[in-house]
Amino acid sequence: MPPLLKNNYRQITLAFVFLKLVLHWATNTNYELHRDEMLYFNQGDHLSLGYASVPPFIGWVAFLIKWVFGHSVFGIRLLPALLGATTIVIVAKIIETLGGKALALVLACSCFLLSPGFLLFDTLFTVNVFDQFFWCLIAFLFIKMIKEDNPKIWIPLGITSGLAFLNKYLVLYLMAGFLMGILLGGNRKIIVHKHFLVGVLAGILVISPNIYWQYAHGWPVFYHISELGKSQMVHMTLRHFLIDLFDLNYISTFFWLTGLLVVLVVEQEKQYRYISITALFILGLCIGFKGKAYYFLGFIPVLFALGGYVFEKYGTKKLEMINYLALVIIVFSSLLTLPFALPLLPFDKLNEYARHTGQWVSHPFSRWEDGSIHPVSQVFSDMTGWTELVRLVNNAYLQIPENERHNCTIYAERNYGYAGAVHFYGKKYNLPEAITFLDSYAQWAPDTIAPAPLIYIHREIAGLDRLFDTCSAVGAVDNPYFRESGVTVFLCRKPNHHLQNVYKQKALEEKKKYRRAGQ
Repeated sequence: MPPLLKNNYRQITLAFVFLKLVLHWATNTNYELHRDEMLYFNQGDHLSLGYASVPPFIGWVAFLIKWVFGHSVFGIRLLPALLGATTIVIVAKIIETLGGKALALVLACSCFLLSPGFLLFDTLFTVNVFDQFFWCLIAFLFIKMIKEDNPKIWIPLGITSGLAFLNKYLVLYLMAGFLMGILLGGNRKIIVHKHFLVGVLAGILVISPNIYWQYAHGWPVFYHISELGKSQMVHMTLRHFLIDLFDLNYISTFFWLTGLLVVLVVEQEKQYRYISITALFILGLCIGFKGKAYYFLGFIPVLFALGGYVFEKYGTKKLEMINYLALVIIVFSSLLTLPFALPLLPFDKLNEYARHTGQWVSHPFSRWEDGSIHPVSQVFSDMTGWTELVRLVNNAYLQIPENERHNCTIYAERNYGYAGAVHFYGKKYNLPEAITFLDSYAQWAPDTIAPAPLIYIHREIAGLDRLFDTCSAVGAVDNPYFRESGVTVFLCRKPNHHLQNVYKQKALEEKKKYRRAGQ
């Protein structure tokens, strides 16, 4: 081992934390907000114990961010970068608990730092970055509890798992995986303890407000899951799942996979076998329920730590060069994919880079949810075009006489991206909030609207002209990298007497959808 790596565990950890923060803070304002970021940020204006598609945690965090930073892209994306840096610290603690040293730390943290999936996760203000943080923290507590044979850790484990549940229900996969790992990995005695029951009760207490909210609102989460199944999961085959799983970490996939398999089959590592069993069980759940590959991403930092431990332990003497060769391959291959994981290049430059490198490097995230291949990822395509759209909305708004603007309705046809853009980027124009009947916006939409001008955002007028004397197209977004390119802003004026009844009936029907699935 090079002298630089010896006895410098803390300094190495801090160096990776610093690099992580620099990567994100230098790039995270280059693109516009993602549609999901705008949705979650808007939840900060509608504090609740639950939302249509997610639990309440991120809405309360959004409230705090807005209170501190206001409508700031950097402010919104500051926390994801900090959570990514904190994950590095947790990975370091896991390696330390496993018995790994500085070389294991460098290998694992290099994989985490440069993996496309984590660079993307830790750029965006979404539930996924909190999921990553909570999964790693829960895994560390599990590993520490079993390593030290300390059942008292069940209590902080229960509380942390409850908080993770309030962020994303997917943590149930992790809990099921660890319980299976404990049962099959020879650690059953840790469950037969009073602290296990106390931890379970603590977790139930933490999640109970959201469970009650779901019950009181007709379990809207079931409608959200059914819609995902129809629109996105239907395209998820095993082949696509495995390709996407590889894209998340690129060459580093072989690193964590090696760690998983070695610990699973080598007799000397049976004390950690429960970690591999946990990983395989979670993967099985993801595949069995046609989940997306990134659902597993929260557990991969744990496997990076496992891989670092394995490579360091068995890559000694004549095999030591394998460690450094692996490090070089991981770093250089990951650098090639960097523009697809971070907002580094303007979209035209990114498209050119993809065209020139496509023959000799696989581009992560090129496959969209509909199964088609594009030069720009769907995630990046959802991070442009919004300011242009809102400018068109403002142009329409300014065409309305001042005495009519206070009753104007901005209506986005079943698209929370449009509504979120009006909320965030429309602040500088003093635009009113937009209405749509999708996700949490369906809950926030008013039951009635005023008989006044309406700004309509959709690709076509869709029969709305029957409710107004005049409807004209103000303009359409022309951005080849925008997933919604071609969407048009219409200005509709002089409504007839049918408008309010039509809207009232539509609002009633749309809001019922989020109750029907659970009743």
